[in-house]
Amino acid sequence: MADSQLDAIVSRFACTDLVHTYARLIRSDQPEHIAALFTEDGVWCAPYRSATGPAEIEAWLKQSVPPSPKRMHYVMNSVINIDGINADAKSNYLVMVEGPDGPVPSVCGSYVDRLVRTPAGWKVSTRNIDPA
Repeated sequence: MADSQLDAIVSRFACTDLVHTYARLIRSDQPEHIAALFTEDGVWCAPYRSATGPAEIEAWLKQSVPPSPKRMHYVMNSVINIDGINADAKSNYLVMVEGPDGPVPSVCGSYVDRLVRTPAGWKVSTRNIDPA
């Protein structure tokens, strides 16, 4: 196996972990750790709001993602295309929230991400949230 093939495989796993880490962390009420997944000029963008840079992303998450009700983000059907130090990723998501009789669907759609390899590892440079 050529070094470039091995690098592509390792990069794909790292990018998948990055996308899934966001989903795991958003449930944990740790917006500072979520914001750290973004580059210094990273953009989090939804139809209703956008935030640029880790500090602004963290502030927006503190405001918009309350600790209750509990929630779980499911990320699936990810397709990741690696191109050197950049990658495009598209994933479907489903958010379930705690309801009086158990979990209920809250929102679903697609994450459309631009990822970049930095000296600190792969980071999100842009996350576009496209609700269904």
